[in-house]
Amino acid sequence: MPNSRFYSSIAAVTNLQVTANPGDTSIQVASSTGWPGSFPYIVSLDYGSATEELVLVTSGGPSNFTVTRAYDGTSASTHNAGAVVRHTSSAIDFTDSRTHEASITGVHGISGTFVDTTSVQTLTNKTLTAPIINNPTIGGTASGGTFTGATLTSPTINTPTINTPTISGGSVSGTVSGTPSYTGVHTYSAVINANGGVLSTSTPAGSLAFGAAVSGDVNSRFRITNDGIMSWGDGTATQDTTLQRSGVGFLSLNGSLTATGSVTAAGNLLGQDISLTTTTWTTFTPSWAGLGTGTLGTNVGWYKKIGKIVLFEVYSVWSANGSGSTGVSVDFPTTPFRDGNGSHTTRQAVTSYITGSNGGVIDGLGVMYAFASDSGVTGATLRRFDGIQCQGSNFISGSIATIQGWYREA
Repeated sequence: MPNSRFYSSIAAVTNLQVTANPGDTSIQVASSTGWPGSFPYIVSLDYGSATEELVLVTSGGPSNFTVTRAYDGTSASTHNAGAVVRHTSSAIDFTDSRTHEASITGVHGISGTFVDTTSVQTLTNKTLTAPIINNPTIGGTASGGTFTGATLTSPTINTPTINTPTISGGSVSGTVSGTPSYTGVHTYSAVINANGGVLSTSTPAGSLAFGAAVSGDVNSRFRITNDGIMSWGDGTATQDTTLQRSGVGFLSLNGSLTATGSVTAAGNLLGQDISLTTTTWTTFTPSWAGLGTGTLGTNVGWYKKIGKIVLFEVYSVWSANGSGSTGVSVDFPTTPFRDGNGSHTTRQAVTSYITGSNGGVIDGLGVMYAFASDSGVTGATLRRFDGIQCQGSNFISGSIATIQGWYREA
């Protein structure tokens, strides 16, 4: 317990410098050499005289101190300058000590066996509330126990028989070995954390390892069997959705998978119904070449990637006439696949539609190519359906180019 008062064996006797009247709550002394370094402590005013008074020093120093007057049954009186002042003890010091030793609520005077922290002892009739038990060995039979908020860290539980226990709150981690026997009705609401522990069992494959339900359920809403199969249900009928290992490096889901965010797979992602609920398209600004004097009033594009397949659309409207005989092209939003052999024989083609151009030269359907001789996002010259390239002079103000399709990304 903390000190209630402090003491010194080397406190020097001193004198009052200023008269202390009965109502004063401070004193001024000539010296406090050797007095205790912490508060509170007791000093005597007019030590050894008929007007001796004990005061409790609570703060101050080295000459002026705040005190509690008439301490420990003494009476406040006037003490003239020059009165003897001495650090001392009083009856309250001895009374407090004896009271503590006899108390039935403290360390001394208790009616039972003293429990220490080092010797081997057997505890009976004890209630442990939210204990932390490190590295216990539990063996034999535990019957009808209640553990509330307990934390068992790395326990070794050897072939126990646990009869009708209730475990609520807390956590259990570690190793259970042998063939445990569980009888009675068990209520488990603890957090079970293996943390590298090993659960040895001789029960058949498919036996329940963990089940979770809410009040009123007749079946588990979440279930794990000892062969690693996880299943989910609504708590009324048998679980209807299962996730399990179906082979080396494969997980199988017997239902549909809905992803509101990203789904990343290092290998193949297979399924009869994979629904991606996020339908936002990525926007980009198409980069045109070969327009000459032509300018675009509207120029916007959108794309979405599904694996290596890119779906995209370009929509551009000319606001000024184009010029020149240079072929007109627009870049892809990402780099398309090319075989890199330098020929034009391996290519990808995307449909384009261009309207309102000069004299109907390129009105109608056309093709946008990704030639093997090109690189990066570069697109080849736009061509009409008959293969003739589209030139800058073919585009007049009001021309509209719409390119829609998909390509295989590099």
